[in-house]
Amino acid sequence: MQFQTHMRSLLGCQDVESGNICRLYCKDMPVSDQCCCFSPIPFTPVRVPLPVPPELLELSTSKTTSPLRPVQETVFYQLTSAQSAASTPPSGPPAAAGQSFSGLSATSTGYPSTQLEEKPAVPPLPSYEQDVSRWHYSQQQRIWMKTEMEALGLWPGSKPVRHPMNMISLWRYPPQPELIDAVYELPSPKYFQLHPFFIWKPEHGIMERVRNNYTLPCLYGCPNPHVVSSGVGRPRVIIGTSSQYYILASRLSCKVCKKYWFADKPQWMDMLPSRFCNILPAFLTHKKAICKTVMDELRRTGKSPNDMANQLNEALHLRYERAHLAYLSTVKNVLDGDSGLYGQQTITGALRATNTPAPFGEYGDVVGWCGVTVSAHYCLIQEYHRQESTLNLLLQGTFGQALRADHTRKVARKVVLASGTMSSYAVMNENWMVLSWVMLQSESDKSLQPMYEGLSRRYIFAGLPKAKYQWVDR
Repeated sequence: MQFQTHMRSLLGCQDVESGNICRLYCKDMPVSDQCCCFSPIPFTPVRVPLPVPPELLELSTSKTTSPLRPVQETVFYQLTSAQSAASTPPSGPPAAAGQSFSGLSATSTGYPSTQLEEKPAVPPLPSYEQDVSRWHYSQQQRIWMKTEMEALGLWPGSKPVRHPMNMISLWRYPPQPELIDAVYELPSPKYFQLHPFFIWKPEHGIMERVRNNYTLPCLYGCPNPHVVSSGVGRPRVIIGTSSQYYILASRLSCKVCKKYWFADKPQWMDMLPSRFCNILPAFLTHKKAICKTVMDELRRTGKSPNDMANQLNEALHLRYERAHLAYLSTVKNVLDGDSGLYGQQTITGALRATNTPAPFGEYGDVVGWCGVTVSAHYCLIQEYHRQESTLNLLLQGTFGQALRADHTRKVARKVVLASGTMSSYAVMNENWMVLSWVMLQSESDKSLQPMYEGLSRRYIFAGLPKAKYQWVDR
């Protein structure tokens, strides 16, 4: 005991800032004989960086070398409760410039503080908003179509979605607007203004079964094409017998020729096998498209293009009026529930800022229903483009195996030929249908030779056997 007291008097009872040396001797002494600097606080090591020599600081400012970090040395201190709490690094944001995590200022440590440099922002991934901005449709239609594509894993950059046995439909229908719960807000008209759309992505894996190892051709005739998707694409409005819808065709590109086109381009569609075109629900041209059901109705009823156009316009406006009526009925249902008409008053009316429903908009509003109008010329041109080859054969005439020719058919009195001869020559089949009819300046066989040569070529081009019998009047 006397030896320990003598050593403590020689060494001196140093405080915490000078280095707690007497702790090594006071820890084994009775509590009554311990010095004032001893406390039962656990021994906590703290790293205090040592100052950097001035010679090294000059090197740290060199442009060719990275800044040097000061060498740190571990020094043990005896900390009190207040100092232990002050030396703990904060759990919040980092210390400001000029202050260290030990609670001491950077100037007190003897070395300059270095402020962390902000890293440049990572450039965003390629966005396809520029493609969507070119869609001339309502904003709610764009958002819903994009959401559906992302849910199926078809939107560029979206996560792939696994479809067991590839059981997926290319038709996407909007949600039932009457079932949407807007919490305390009134129903929005935008949910009643959505139109279905059809997905057309022949290059994607969802149509792998249809391709069946078939290599998609390049529109510009590359010998070894490599057709891939190069964007979102564009939707095209289609007119049906009862409503309108869209065909969302992807944008394709060939890695060989570095050119791109849209998957609904008619010139490229003609290069595909018929099994691809059979899936599409519409006939496509360069600018327009019309549903196959409209053409079926046009052929079934035999209506004129004007009558068919009026029928389609009436059906489209009827669909708009029904959607408007459904919106107003849904709003009325919510307001009736707030007023307690059904036996119990709801509290949503008290939370709502206003009870005035939003306007539904007109038929042709781009930001709303975005309706279209059909013309008679539109129907007629579409039908001709679809059956151009067949109509050309029908315009050229009919066929038969037993022909009848006659010179006795007279020409109208107002028609006067240069030779003064007023006669004609008609060729009919066994059903008394006219195959050819020409006007003659003479009744000689030589004048009939061009007509019979044209009739012969017609049979050859059609791939039908020529007539076996012919009856003439002279």
